[in-house]
Amino acid sequence: MPRTATAPKVSIIVPVYNAERHLERCVDSILSQEFQDVELILVDDGSTDGSPALCDAYAGRDSRVRAIHRENGGVSVARNAGIDVARGEYLQFLDADDWITTDATKLLVRAMEENRVDMVIADFFRVVGGLCPPRRATSTRSAPITREEYADH
Repeated sequence: MPRTATAPKVSIIVPVYNAERHLERCVDSILSQEFQDVELILVDDGSTDGSPALCDAYAGRDSRVRAIHRENGGVSVARNAGIDVARGEYLQFLDADDWITTDATKLLVRAMEENRVDMVIADFFRVVGGLCPPRRATSTRSAPITREEYADH
């Protein structure tokens, strides 16, 4: 999608379903990014807890945040609803119980632009019960690969 003068560089899409317990940590990590040229699209997917009010509160106090409310259709439908309204040159996805380091978006954009690639996949840590168990390496690749190589991997 071509970028306009007012369009953000990155649209960050977060599907939200009954995520009241985790949503603030997720959104705060996004809004505190070093890379600020973003819009945050919170797609409330028919939540029955306090998530819709949290989405609206964030949208009311930060112009980079948009809240979309829809009937429950599942995470893929919610992501697609976010894509439909996204204005950014790049799309970034997080789940509502995720959070990111302050340099995450900056590093993803840098990887996209330096390597001129269609997609960047970041590593992650799984936190269980407040602990981050040791990870096994899922890939040793750090260089760009073709679509075919990605599909095979």
